[in-house]
Amino acid sequence: MSRAAGKVLSVLTLLGLAACNGGPATETLIAARQQAIDPPQLWRLEVMGGAGAVRSAVYVCADTPLREAFARTRAEVNGKPCQDTTSPLVKPNGWVLRCVVDGRPFAVSSTTTGDLERDFRLNFGLTQLYYYPTPNDPAPTTVRQSRHFLYMGACPAGWRIGDQAKPGRRPHPA
Repeated sequence: MSRAAGKVLSVLTLLGLAACNGGPATETLIAARQQAIDPPQLWRLEVMGGAGAVRSAVYVCADTPLREAFARTRAEVNGKPCQDTTSPLVKPNGWVLRCVVDGRPFAVSSTTTGDLERDFRLNFGLTQLYYYPTPNDPAPTTVRQSRHFLYMGACPAGWRIGDQAKPGRRPHPA
């Protein structure tokens, strides 16, 4: 049995016991179990601008699945998900693929540098393909973004997985 399957089985067992025994609240049991097997971690996420300047920052309380998603950014165009048209070509530090939104094809790339467990940078790109503009058409859609992820330690008391806050503010529930 995989580690993830074992975690799910453990949580389901706790839920069943809580329902039968009238014991501690289910949420309390789940939180205690989560703390024991995959303690939530506090991460600082910075969106980088030109010349490496920080444009914005947020703290996020994350478990392993959420932390792994930090490096698997998916593309959206005007709030619509870009649907894959190719399988990702996976490289040791990233991936590339093609996708489509509203009939418009795009190339997407993502690379990471650094230690994914402590301090890393994600570079993300989205470029519209096969663009043949007429004189009145807008410029093709091209996006580049770099994000810096820094492990800060354990999540503060009262924070739950998915909670986030801008520096100096209280957490906003996920």
